[in-house]
Amino acid sequence: MPNKLFSFLTVSFNIKTGLFSLFNLCVLAGVLALYSCNSNDKQNGNYIQEIEQWHTDRIASLKQDDSWLSLAGLYPLSEGKLTFGADSSNDIVFPPQKSVSRIGTFFVDSTRVRVEIESEVQVFTNGTSVQDTVIKSDIKGKPTVLSHGPLKWFVIERYGDRFVRLKDTEHQRLESFEGIEHFPISKKWRVKATFNEFEKPDTIKVPTELGQIGIELLYGTLEFNIDGKTYQLAPLGNPDEDEFFIIFGDETNGESTYGGGRYVYASTPNEQDITYIDFNKAYNPPCVFSPYATCPLPPAQNRLAIKIRAGEKNYGDSH
Repeated sequence: MPNKLFSFLTVSFNIKTGLFSLFNLCVLAGVLALYSCNSNDKQNGNYIQEIEQWHTDRIASLKQDDSWLSLAGLYPLSEGKLTFGADSSNDIVFPPQKSVSRIGTFFVDSTRVRVEIESEVQVFTNGTSVQDTVIKSDIKGKPTVLSHGPLKWFVIERYGDRFVRLKDTEHQRLESFEGIEHFPISKKWRVKATFNEFEKPDTIKVPTELGQIGIELLYGTLEFNIDGKTYQLAPLGNPDEDEFFIIFGDETNGESTYGGGRYVYASTPNEQDITYIDFNKAYNPPCVFSPYATCPLPPAQNRLAIKIRAGEKNYGDSH
């Protein structure tokens, strides 16, 4: 408590009667209330600044030349020999004016993907020229990334299917991107949640933008309260790790937010099974930017019967 407040108490005490005057007690109550309000205002200001910085960092990451805004193609890989390049005669056609007519050939079997580059074409991986190599997909950690001019590509695996993901570091989306609007920041949307862990892990069906249904492990549910009503979400991830990943839908979807739902991370619970879900950090899936993303969508049990007016709003003319 400030020194001035202690001084006020000393002066206000009547030595003869041993009592505070009623007037001074009223003044003291006002000083304490003002001090408390100022403290709360400061805490709230710090919180708003923290979330604003989170949004600033999010926008900065999307402006990087290999962000989701750079997605330029998604090509399924069937087994066999698949040529690729800008010419329409190829099995996989890269964007015209971004590459040579034929860059090379993929050789795909059930266990691996190998690529051969045409002898006169320069393709690099980690700054080293490559002509013939086996490509490691993203399911095995960091994928093998190949580049030619402004194009970068690598192999991804989604629930047993393999694709070539193509990025264009000079994509027009990167130039036109000016940020994403978000709802006003409010602590109301930072909710305390109780983790109700199952006796043994269950499974959950997670639909994707590609029409697939993924099966993921589910260790429990998060239960929380908003405006006197109780809600539940099923988080993905192991509670023994640092974070849960939550894919959720709500009644703003298709209006002020993306129709395919949004994502948010939350710390895994403490020893009392408590964590916090901060919907002010809810963000759009990559599919809001490009038709070439493979986004997981909200499971049926994660569609909330409430309007979550927090976090990112919809972006552009998302598909």
